[in-house]
Amino acid sequence: MKKQKRNSGQINQNRKKKRAKINTKLLIAICTFLFSGLMVLGSTYAWFVSEDSEVNHFVGARLSANIIEEFEPELEWQPGLTTKKVIQVKNTGTIPAFVRMSLYEYLLLFEIDILDQSGNGNLAKATQEIQPKVDEKKTETWEAAANAGGTYFYGGQQLIAKKAIVPNVLTGSEMYKFNDTNREKTDLRWFRLAFPDNIYTVAPTKETKEYWLYKEGYFYYSELLQPNELSTPVLKSVQLAPDAPNKLKGALYQLNPMMDAHDGTKELLSSWNIGNVGDLYDMYYGHLRD
Repeated sequence: MKKQKRNSGQINQNRKKKRAKINTKLLIAICTFLFSGLMVLGSTYAWFVSEDSEVNHFVGARLSANIIEEFEPELEWQPGLTTKKVIQVKNTGTIPAFVRMSLYEYLLLFEIDILDQSGNGNLAKATQEIQPKVDEKKTETWEAAANAGGTYFYGGQQLIAKKAIVPNVLTGSEMYKFNDTNREKTDLRWFRLAFPDNIYTVAPTKETKEYWLYKEGYFYYSELLQPNELSTPVLKSVQLAPDAPNKLKGALYQLNPMMDAHDGTKELLSSWNIGNVGDLYDMYYGHLRD
C-alpha cells in the first residue's frame, strides 16, 4: 500500500514537471511571437516613413510635399500657340524639406490624308472605331494605339493614331533634358518650354536665393522649404513653334512633372547620388544635419 502511494506521488510529481515544461515552452513561444510581431510592425513603419511615395505626391510620417500646377489644358495645338503651365512645389508637411523636379514629355501624332493629292493636309479618318483606342488623359494608351493604328474619337470623327513618344519613367533617364541634341532629332523639338530666369545649369553667386539648379535631368531647388512654404516656379509655359510642320496637326501633347522630397539630413547626398564634390554638394552641404 505504501508502495502504491509512493508510486502515485511520483507520478503526480512527473506530471507537474511536464506541465511546468509545457507552460515554459508555451510562454517562450508566446514571447517569441510577440517579439516577432513587434519587429514586423517596426519594419513596416520604418518602410512607410522612408519609402512611401507617389507621382506628384511625396508623403511620409511628417514629410510631405505636393506639386502645385497652374495650367490651361490644350487639346488643339496650333502653330504659335502658347499654353500656360506654371509648376511649383509646396511643403505640406510639418518638417523642412529639400525638393527636386523632373519633367516627362508625351506626344501622339495622327495620320494625314494625302490620297486626294490636293495638299489640303487634313487628318485621315476611319469609318469606325479601331482598337486599341486612344484616351487623351491616359498616356499609357497612346503607344499601343499608334502601333496598331487605333483611333481617337474627337470632334465627332475617328482620327487614326500614327506615332507616339512615351517615356519610361521607371528608368529615371528619359526625362526632359536641357540642350539635348537627341530631343532636337525628334518631333518634341517643336514644343518649346519656357523657363523662368532663376533656372541655372551652373551654380550662381552665393548671394543668389530661391533658384533651381539643373543637373542631368533634374531641377534641384536651392532652399530648404519650410512647412507651408511654396517654391518659385520651375516652368512658365509651353509653345508649339510657329513653323511647326503640318504632321503635328491635331497632335496630343502632355508635359508631366515628377517630384522627390527629402528631409534636411546628410542622407540626401547618397539618396540623390550627389556625392561629395560639385555644384549640388556645395549648394546643399552647409544646410544638412547628421
